Amino acid sequence: MKTGKLNVKQMVRAVTAVAVSSLLLSCASAPAPEPKSNEFKLTVVHIDDHHSNLAAKQKTLVWGEQEWQVEAGGFPRVGAKIKALRATNENVLTLHAGDALTGSLYFTLFGSEPDARMMNNVCFDAFTIGNHEFDTGDAGLAKFLQQLGTKRCPTAKLGANIKPKVGVSPLTPESEWQMFQPYTIVERDGEKIAIIGLDIASKTKKSSQPDENTEFLDELETARRYVSDVQQQGIEKIVLLTHIQYERDKELVRQLPGVDIVIGGDSHTLLGDFSDFGIESAGPYPTVLTNANGEKVCLGHAYEYSLVVGELHARFKGDKISECSGRPHYLLGEDIQVSEGIVTTYEPIKTALEKSGVFSFVEPDPELQSMLEDYQSKVEEFSAEVVAQVPQQICAQEIDRPRREGCADTLSSGAHRLVAEAFLHSVPMADFAIQNGGGVRADINQGDFTVGDAFTVLPFANTLVKLELSGSEFKQAMEEALAYSVSDGGSSGAYPYGAGIRYSVDLTKEKGSRVSNLQVWDKGSNSWQPMTARATYIMVTNSFIAGGQDGYDTFYRVSERGRARNTGIDYAESLVNYARAQKTLERPQNFATQSYVPAGDN
Repeated sequence: MKTGKLNVKQMVRAVTAVAVSSLLLSCASAPAPEPKSNEFKLTVVHIDDHHSNLAAKQKTLVWGEQEWQVEAGGFPRVGAKIKALRATNENVLTLHAGDALTGSLYFTLFGSEPDARMMNNVCFDAFTIGNHEFDTGDAGLAKFLQQLGTKRCPTAKLGANIKPKVGVSPLTPESEWQMFQPYTIVERDGEKIAIIGLDIASKTKKSSQPDENTEFLDELETARRYVSDVQQQGIEKIVLLTHIQYERDKELVRQLPGVDIVIGGDSHTLLGDFSDFGIESAGPYPTVLTNANGEKVCLGHAYEYSLVVGELHARFKGDKISECSGRPHYLLGEDIQVSEGIVTTYEPIKTALEKSGVFSFVEPDPELQSMLEDYQSKVEEFSAEVVAQVPQQICAQEIDRPRREGCADTLSSGAHRLVAEAFLHSVPMADFAIQNGGGVRADINQGDFTVGDAFTVLPFANTLVKLELSGSEFKQAMEEALAYSVSDGGSSGAYPYGAGIRYSVDLTKEKGSRVSNLQVWDKGSNSWQPMTARATYIMVTNSFIAGGQDGYDTFYRVSERGRARNTGIDYAESLVNYARAQKTLERPQNFATQSYVPAGDN
């Protein structure tokens, strides 16, 4: 080989050496890439328990020693706020924690269609099934789930502890998880997030109307199972979307590992500090808890009836929550009026509301407002007839709740008493009437009482049922309902209110001994007479508890033995007819409950 010449191998080595040198020089001069941050911020925008309340409401606020009337809520405002929050935040989840249905004339007249249309417009990432979704049986829920979600907005429908019978229930005609799933997995900024849905088990079975073969599994055990399932898939950011009540959410979190965020419903819980405006809340928003692993958990609820949108911010460090923050948005219109007197400017209260951190002025979303108007004229036409006058507000304030300002300072509920009186008016051959607490959903306000007001007070699809039963059977049913009202996962809405009957209740006593001094009004002698165990009575009630719901198991057995007759009279229609006959609805002065000792007094 001659000197001064390179062979091929030498040339390759030389070129490679130059390239490597250049690369090393380039690396030395370029800044080193920053390590990827292990922090991740998630925003959860949420509502719950809107109960077909699609139109705005008039609300009273107390500020500056005056009362103020404001227009609040409505689904067009809900949609506008949710869309605005999505536009101004990254990594957003939009969630609905159940009970979308039943509770207004929109549902009474049009079923689930208006709710589904509006929810599809807003576009929820996930919706968990609530107990009232079963108010028209599995078939009614199946119809709603088919309406909910579009190609543009494939809302995940969740219910991990709901088990319809495959091949029997309309929810599972061919296979399990046919119309809803136990959980869904979404991705935000490369992070996978699991959302697990839970419904309140005992209350749904006993206080709604699912098909007989549909089962509801224990919430805690179900949550443990599916938290473990998603963790085995390598997913550690876990959201529970629950419809099991605020206090039970807190209990669940303390017993569960792995959970980071809980968005809940069912208890209609208002969170945040509203004290400057005469409104009580149940706790801070968000409520910060610790799970079974000792790790931070963010909990949010968003009240009821399309009034509030929750905005929850969760900051993760790795897969664990490092910070919870956020606020509720109680949705208001710009029009504010003082209830009494004259003010020269409204700016001070508007400024106070804007700075409150809990109220938001929101213009309704035009698309949603247009949808609402498709139904609104028919609702208004149906509901407009005035049937009575109300000199003083008659409140629906259940027996164990704090007495509200402006309501009568009585042990029991005036609205429930009037409803029971209406039942007796429609079925005059009955000896007495019973109405459960949860079936009356609104106050009877001062002023004109309309057909629409009656259907707002009694919004469910119930009819009046006559039952022929003995005194001992009635006593047993009362004991069952009271036991259910104080049980874990039960409902205080099971408490009985009546007319033509009276009794004393002591919840500190054992089941079977909580009801005493039962008396029935004797029409012949115009006097109260003791209820006797073997005597036969005719009772009128709503079809919901006549079918054994809310714990009234004995009523169901009486019905099964052929001693019940459905009158076909809508229970709200009975209130309309009673109001029309009375012309004036006065506050009741006498109540079925003569004395009451709550369970906490033990």
